[in-house]
Amino acid sequence: MSSLRDQLLKTGLASKEQAKKAEKQAKSKTHQQQKQKRKKKKAETVDTESAAYLAAKAQEEEMARAKELNRKKQVERQQKESLAQVRDLIKHNQVNDYKANIDYHFIDGKFARQIHVNAKQQQQLANGQLAITVLDEDAYYIVQANIAEKLLERLPEVVVCFNKEKEKTSEADDPYANYKVPDDLMW
Repeated sequence: MSSLRDQLLKTGLASKEQAKKAEKQAKSKTHQQQKQKRKKKKAETVDTESAAYLAAKAQEEEMARAKELNRKKQVERQQKESLAQVRDLIKHNQVNDYKANIDYHFIDGKFARQIHVNAKQQQQLANGQLAITVLDEDAYYIVQANIAEKLLERLPEVVVCFNKEKEKTSEADDPYANYKVPDDLMW
């Protein structure tokens, strides 16, 4: 007595490739069923009170704590690196004029602060070509606009005064368009 496969091949209703494919699918199906049976059997036999189970669970928890600690250390290291880069950028590119005699007032958080600048720096600060940065709470430094852009990318809270070009309102919407601002206006 021949199998159904042989009979189909003899009559020409199926090719050898189709027969191999069908055989492969049947084997795969039986393999999956056996795998599921083993999983069910294993799940039923796990004793949550056993020492091995408790030890494995404790090890998993320890690994989770270690991963969290490593992640925190990584974040802390990145913050330190970023702060060091910002500090170097400011220290190497500051353009403070220590002989300057003009007080330039600006807002830092809730407080009004001042820094001494010369006339050229005052104009450049107003035009957005220079920016004021802070290090160590009360140490203010003047840097170029391109350096301020880099600082804003890395650590935005160190840039305290930067008059970037903001979206200009159209002249039709501006109620003060007919009034010219005096050049010598200081606050």
